[in-house]
Amino acid sequence: MNSFRKKTMNQILLPFMSVALLAAVVSGCAGGTEANDNKGASTKEGTSTKDTAKKATIKILQNKIEITDKVKAMVADYMVQNPNVNVEVQVVKDYNTLIKTRFAAGDAPDIFTTAGYSAMESWSENLLDLSNEPWMAKVSPMTVEGMTFKGQKLGFPMAYEGFGVVYNKELFEKAGINKLPATLTELTQVAEKLKAAGITPYKEAYQETFPLYHIYNLAFAYEKDPAASLLKLQKGEMKIKDLANINKMFDVLDLGMKYGKGQESIGVSYDSQVADFATGKIAMIHNGVWTIDPITKVNPNVKMGMFALPINDNADETKMPVSVPGYYVINKESKNIEESKKFLAWLHTNGQKYLVDSFKFIPAFTDLKTTPELGPLAVDMSPYVTNGKAIPWTQNAWPVGYKEDSPKRLQAYIGAQTNREQAIAELQKDWDNRVKK
Repeated sequence: MNSFRKKTMNQILLPFMSVALLAAVVSGCAGGTEANDNKGASTKEGTSTKDTAKKATIKILQNKIEITDKVKAMVADYMVQNPNVNVEVQVVKDYNTLIKTRFAAGDAPDIFTTAGYSAMESWSENLLDLSNEPWMAKVSPMTVEGMTFKGQKLGFPMAYEGFGVVYNKELFEKAGINKLPATLTELTQVAEKLKAAGITPYKEAYQETFPLYHIYNLAFAYEKDPAASLLKLQKGEMKIKDLANINKMFDVLDLGMKYGKGQESIGVSYDSQVADFATGKIAMIHNGVWTIDPITKVNPNVKMGMFALPINDNADETKMPVSVPGYYVINKESKNIEESKKFLAWLHTNGQKYLVDSFKFIPAFTDLKTTPELGPLAVDMSPYVTNGKAIPWTQNAWPVGYKEDSPKRLQAYIGAQTNREQAIAELQKDWDNRVKK
């Protein structure tokens, strides 16, 4: 199936041509990504084997490791309210590998998560049509395009998310920084001021894949017409090296290394990065709104904000990537389809408590409300959307598998195993291989 059909390329930009649809929903946000392998709660403590055998069992697999404890709590609440159902939830780091392994081994989950657009399309033959579920009428219009294939709506949208520079306001003030940088040169100057004040500017988590593909996305998203460029790349009418800001993207990587841990950045984990930021050891991280919860868990008093990560020296072009990062979907071969549908219906009904208040997600349903408790990163992201300063997450429209390929090439560059020219050549080779599949 060709994941670069014209419809999909047009869809990736549609939300940013209709930001008014989002304005009513967005006044704040939070979300998540990935980290360590963990299994969630399954049965209630003290439940006998005999009792468990009588229950229907729903197996859930998802990423967003930083909310693992909260997902477990949600599942525990569900089982208390639905004693005839046992829920086994697993939240993992190497998600894309595990989900494929589970399907191949005949141990496919009943409910799992996937991104929209090309990722959703790649799974579409395995997914249950959710078009007629009662909560579907309440999904935010921005979420629909990325989950709709052959007229079927396949997903339960989890959240809105944005990616940029999360910064410590007190450390900025200490370094005498009273204006947020809007260009790459200004961001470099900010890093210099921090360094001169004895403050470590960065500690980048380049051990992880997700910050790297988010940064790589900038080279695509900052194209004048990202959808057109993606189509040209798919057709072989342009190359990765032809992206206007491809070298500036490498400048962003270099910035994080120069003013952080250097080549050692490739060994820095997300947990380590977040902990050091929360305790004031570093001033900036290239990351997203999903960091709000793990940061405040370490230090609830940290004063932080977020601004768009510049990729060049044109301040007018500096925008923030914002998207719907993932959807819950139901395996259409599940033996517990009705129970799985009931679970998603319950999650929507209780979405304010779990998705918003607990998970700190920006709500992707029109009947759920944002709250001030979603935090300062949500507040700072909102104007980028409402003022037309948002750009897409093009990684959701890359060829399937390319999002996993590209971080490896960037890690090789960070580790000085390749130079820019070699890294770009490898990125192109991976692109060509994925397009052919």
